[in-house]
Amino acid sequence: MIRISKILVANFFLFIFPISSVAFAQGSVTVTGTDLTPTFSQGTSTPIVSLSFSNINNTLGQARITNIQVDRTGTATVDDVEFVRLYEDANKNNIVDGGETQLDMKWFLGSPGSLTFIIPDPYYLPTTTKNLLIVYDVKAGANTSHTAGAMMLSTYISDNSGGLTVITFTGITTGNQPLPVELTSFTASVQNETVNLKWETATEVNNYGFEIQRQNTEIRNQKPEWKKIAFIQGYGNSNSPKEYSFEDKNPQAGKLQYRLKQIDFDGKFEYSNTVEVNFDAPVNLVLDQNYPNPFNPSTTIKYEILQNSFVKLSIYDLLGREISTLVNQAQNAGYHEITFDGKDLASGIYIYQIQAGEFSRIKKMLLMK
Repeated sequence: MIRISKILVANFFLFIFPISSVAFAQGSVTVTGTDLTPTFSQGTSTPIVSLSFSNINNTLGQARITNIQVDRTGTATVDDVEFVRLYEDANKNNIVDGGETQLDMKWFLGSPGSLTFIIPDPYYLPTTTKNLLIVYDVKAGANTSHTAGAMMLSTYISDNSGGLTVITFTGITTGNQPLPVELTSFTASVQNETVNLKWETATEVNNYGFEIQRQNTEIRNQKPEWKKIAFIQGYGNSNSPKEYSFEDKNPQAGKLQYRLKQIDFDGKFEYSNTVEVNFDAPVNLVLDQNYPNPFNPSTTIKYEILQNSFVKLSIYDLLGREISTLVNQAQNAGYHEITFDGKDLASGIYIYQIQAGEFSRIKKMLLMK
């Protein structure tokens, strides 16, 4: 997979720890945890661990969290991860979406090493459940050869009498997984009658390939819609930079946007950023000379149409008899091409004519066997 700015964290389990002590005579507190196996997007904060605190039968609601300790594992440095954050997830949906409150934030400071989140006082646990999220902020320029993980160490619970109970998470750890692999470049440029796309990857893991998608933002009375125009096979697994290219030979006139849908062998996918070009329509109906000419037995005919039109492209003999219709359909404005196969025809001169709306063009071609 080519992970465009993402971290994957391996599964782990946080066991339930009932607390029973004189300090919690009113009830008990349990803590459970979940590895969120997140996908990080460049420049965003994404949770890696969810902690759920349940204050059971505590009618006074006086139990409170004072701090949480986390160990950073792996080989990531300060150049890879900037911050580790602790959020209260009010929506309890395990995502950073505006429905959460940041309780504390620490500089990553490299790994391995531990850090302690200090919870604002007082931070009481309700008689229901409270969810907290631990979040990594991964930098855009993270070193793709480094790994990052986390290990839960302990959390401190206090009660209204000042007693302090420590919950220790023994042996609870995430796997150390690769930091984001970035799509290092993706560009689009207009060259003559085509749009050339180029992109490069740093490393690849489980990469099935790239689906190339295009949309035209200037089609009248139509909402822009992404459409697949091609698929390029990936390298699968690679530790070295790889270059890709694609030539869009039939672009539509207007402002065109392109993006890549990178697909894993297991069906998971990621979208790249969007690139944009302005592709001008032909100044008139243009019918190019077929190439090669003379030809045997096939040749290519290219043409340009000014606007969306119903197009008919036909082949005639010198007596004016229509012997083949190559195109007979509505087409978008832009550049088009089609191949004519004359294997069943005798050698000689033939006429090809195009009609697009009110415009018409005629040229000759020579079949030599």
